[in-house]
Amino acid sequence: MVSGFHVPGSGDTGPDVPEFGFSPEVVLYPETVEEISRVLGFASRNGIRVFPFAGGTKLFLGNPVGAVGAALSLKRLDSVLFHEPSDMVSTVECGMEVSEFQNAVGRENQIFPVDPPRLNSGSTVGGLVSTNLCGPMSTRYGTCRELILGIRAVRADGEIINLGGKVVKNVAGYDIPKLMVGSLGTLCVLAEATFRLYPRQPFSRTIVLGFDDHISCSRAAGAILAADVVPTCFEILDEKLSSEFAAAPGAKRSLLLRFDSFEEAVLEQVRQVREITSGDFASFTEIGNEDSQELWDSAREFPFSSGAGFSSKLALPVTASIEVLSGIESNPALLGVTARCLSRPARGVALVSVSGDDQEAVRAARFLENLADSLGGRIMFSGVRRELREEVKAWGDFGDALFLMKNIKRRFDPGNILPGEKIFDAN
Repeated sequence: MVSGFHVPGSGDTGPDVPEFGFSPEVVLYPETVEEISRVLGFASRNGIRVFPFAGGTKLFLGNPVGAVGAALSLKRLDSVLFHEPSDMVSTVECGMEVSEFQNAVGRENQIFPVDPPRLNSGSTVGGLVSTNLCGPMSTRYGTCRELILGIRAVRADGEIINLGGKVVKNVAGYDIPKLMVGSLGTLCVLAEATFRLYPRQPFSRTIVLGFDDHISCSRAAGAILAADVVPTCFEILDEKLSSEFAAAPGAKRSLLLRFDSFEEAVLEQVRQVREITSGDFASFTEIGNEDSQELWDSAREFPFSSGAGFSSKLALPVTASIEVLSGIESNPALLGVTARCLSRPARGVALVSVSGDDQEAVRAARFLENLADSLGGRIMFSGVRRELREEVKAWGDFGDALFLMKNIKRRFDPGNILPGEKIFDAN
């Protein structure tokens, strides 16, 4: 039925298995889509629950999973199947590491412009699609959801489905591939994905603006968003991260921007930023591409490398994402905890890590939930300590969308073979 398997606890020396948080009876290692189909068909007929994974770098996302019969690894599906440089389109198997995929298309002077956390620690294409996590480059290129063109997947009953295609304009009706992005493996097992690519830019420059107060920072951020400039990356750091990332030590706020294009275009945009923010910043530093890599790596990995009690992602209106750092820093609900915050204003996203004792951490989580709601946004928690999971749920209130989400789950997986509790109680 399948090319390889491993029985945890059997004493054999099977492939490395991540810490799931549950104990599967067997770990399966298919090498083809057809093998995945046979596994899921068998599981569906016999009521065996299956948990798909690849690199295992994002298992901390979502709710804990209950009893599972088989864990299904995609690590052996790790090839680029198709790459047409003239069309800037490529199809890749979902077990391939994102960094390897980027290296492969890079040989044609093209980029797959998604920089998720754990990029250099085994993050795979399947995990990227399933979680839709992204990094600083989402400012210009968007997330995986904007880049995906098609998928090949296996339904819970074993049926192989092909959705979307290999051209940029290929959708008439509902765009099902985008539905799969962020589904945490609860709808189908993703086997292959087709993405649009972009040309690699020849010149890059990072600038760091330090500010003595949040008002000047907010004014400058708003001016940059309104200006005729196109940053590849645009981050706002609070005082703690400004120092920890060695961006602008001592600053109350800092702005990080990166521009990628032809040299003349980049230098003109840097000049414009300096001009429109003149009088606001306390420091203005220009950094070349190689020298800025550590800084952008730190921004990409935050908050998942912070060792926090939990991390949260707030999806907000753009104007709120500029001001949210001040609301977080000044609120008494965060007394007793250490909170760090990074905002991506062009995406309307704020990332917050919280460290502290259990009682204070729960109070901080309640405050962040209320803050997101008051600003017209939503919140997601991740990496929540086991002791706090009863009080700090992974997801905020889904509201009216919950009924629709559960119905979609039932249509794709009526037997709940793929654990829906990663997102909600699917029963």
